[in-house]
Amino acid sequence: MTECCRRRQVPQISMPEAVQIAYEEGPTCVQWMGRTAGIMTTCVIVFSQFLLCTVYLVFVAKNFKEIGDQYAGSYNERLYVLGVCILLLPLFMIRRLKYLVPLNLISNFVLYGGFALIMYYLFSGLPDIRDRDLAKPPIEWIEFFGIAAFSLTAVGSMLVVEAHMKHPESYLGFFGVLNLAVFFILISNMFFGLMGYWRFGEEVHASITLNIPRDEILSQCIKVLIAFGIFLSYPLNGFVAITVIFSDFDKNSDPEKRHSSMLEYVVRIFFLLLTGVVAVGVPNLAALTELEGAFSLSNLNFLCPALIDIFLNYGIGYGRLRWKLMRDVMLILIGLVFGVVGCTAAIIQLVKDLRVTFSKV
Repeated sequence: MTECCRRRQVPQISMPEAVQIAYEEGPTCVQWMGRTAGIMTTCVIVFSQFLLCTVYLVFVAKNFKEIGDQYAGSYNERLYVLGVCILLLPLFMIRRLKYLVPLNLISNFVLYGGFALIMYYLFSGLPDIRDRDLAKPPIEWIEFFGIAAFSLTAVGSMLVVEAHMKHPESYLGFFGVLNLAVFFILISNMFFGLMGYWRFGEEVHASITLNIPRDEILSQCIKVLIAFGIFLSYPLNGFVAITVIFSDFDKNSDPEKRHSSMLEYVVRIFFLLLTGVVAVGVPNLAALTELEGAFSLSNLNFLCPALIDIFLNYGIGYGRLRWKLMRDVMLILIGLVFGVVGCTAAIIQLVKDLRVTFSKV
């Protein structure tokens, strides 16, 4: 994307624009596809963020239901999804990233507060590690890769945040914002993945918060903290999708542009309601997480960067022995295999859940 900016002499571009420029700089046979490829990339980013927001809704609803079952009786999980959507509505109407940053900061503090408290349950009653399987059959790795990829697929958020930073030059680099953020994400996921399986074994749920007791005050506080942290993360991730849809998001709302602002509010409401409908239809946290991870990682982390690199280097060469081309082709193959297998497995499970939902109507 930086190379695209240099060639077009512009300070900043989005990923869809980078894909379009790369196609236009590539072989003659693909240049006519530039505009279409850019639109498709926009659709991929929006759909990825849509799936991410749907996962957040299901996660928050499941944790609030566990608390509600203790104090208000057992209600259908789908009612909690609808309730979360209603509570999110005013927050999702915030149109400026600078007003969402405080929410995200609170979200991070609340999440890591919940993470710290959950240590009590992770280290209490640890069984002998020899009672756990050190490896699973390779056929089960696909689901793991899809769920693990979920934490590394925030390409849309990364690009939008960088575009709105006051000092975007501090975003990249060895100790840049991006690397530090990914480092903490990796450490957190590795720790909770290891400790969660060690502590709960085959009984571990899609979210570790669903394994801790329901009737203890401390466990209920943990569920509230983590669910509230994810709840506050929804507006930022939804902001990414809306920003991609409306390229003029940051324009001032003067009288000549009120119609576009009203249209944006309508789209925001529709986006929130649609994520709620999907979450009500298929509230399977593991399958939704796997689908989002496989779809986003294969498209935004493998296919798009590899294709951009192939077409940008078409006129200047791919280095000795064409190693850049071989690298990019390898990334494309990995992305295709991972995306097809991961998405297929997740969709099969979601279709089963959808049939169950319709059978209860």
